[in-house]
Amino acid sequence: MKKLKKIVTLLTLAAVCLSAPGFGKLTVKAAEPTTYVVRYLTSTNTHSDGWYFEVASAWDDNAFHRETYYMMQDIKDGDYVVIETDASSPTFDLNFPVRLGNLTVNTTATVVPTAKGYDSVYILDGSTASINGDVSHAYVYGSAHATFVNNVDTLEMLGMGTGLNNLHAYIGCQGTVNHLIAKDNVDQRTYFEYYNFAKNKLDIYDGSVKTEEQYYSKTAPAATAAATPEATAAPAPAATTATAPAQSATASGAYDNVPKTGESALPLYLAGAAVLFVVSGYALRKKNLQ
Repeated sequence: MKKLKKIVTLLTLAAVCLSAPGFGKLTVKAAEPTTYVVRYLTSTNTHSDGWYFEVASAWDDNAFHRETYYMMQDIKDGDYVVIETDASSPTFDLNFPVRLGNLTVNTTATVVPTAKGYDSVYILDGSTASINGDVSHAYVYGSAHATFVNNVDTLEMLGMGTGLNNLHAYIGCQGTVNHLIAKDNVDQRTYFEYYNFAKNKLDIYDGSVKTEEQYYSKTAPAATAAATPEATAAPAPAATTATAPAQSATASGAYDNVPKTGESALPLYLAGAAVLFVVSGYALRKKNLQ
């Protein structure tokens, strides 16, 4: 009977401890994205010609840098890459073995990167890029030249300067484009929005859409029109910005009744077991007395 009491006590104590807030929960924190800045360097006494990187958002001539070979060994899904170099650089054609969280192109040299996909792509004013891989959200600024080889979900063309017509980008897409937005990057005034561009039909020349109207729609799809999210300002095209646009938090009220990760029914099981032992012990003791 003494052993039975000890077991009941231990089970009850375990149930109480495990039911305490935060006890028994394993919190997993996602790794923060790493930002790499890439630049082409000509031969010097310390290094040969080639593409080099630094773990930073902007290049620092005095900082430690290495060949991009080593970047490819460490880069992971969700990381950010900034490409900044001058027109004398050869074509940038690296193949990233991951899905990038953010790619920023700030160079007059030709950039032809490949990745498993991109959450956001920023092609800054005056830059030239051909992007290989599906893009969730692309931003093309000023007079940039951009070609998207695969599909783009949302494409924003952002005018630079104070002129009445400050849209001067040159954009093509060999895949499909679900949503095209043209706006002023200063006051965020929207010039136009078009939808559902057919494969290999998007053609923008000096800010003007040249695609035949049969290959896209000027009317928002029903689902898009019903959602009508609040307009958000596009990220400022800082020289080497690598910060993705802030994402709105998902409402959690609809999921309050669903068990959250880390919650456990173990305390209930232990409490039930303790009660069962108490009842069984009482019955056994009563039987022995009889």
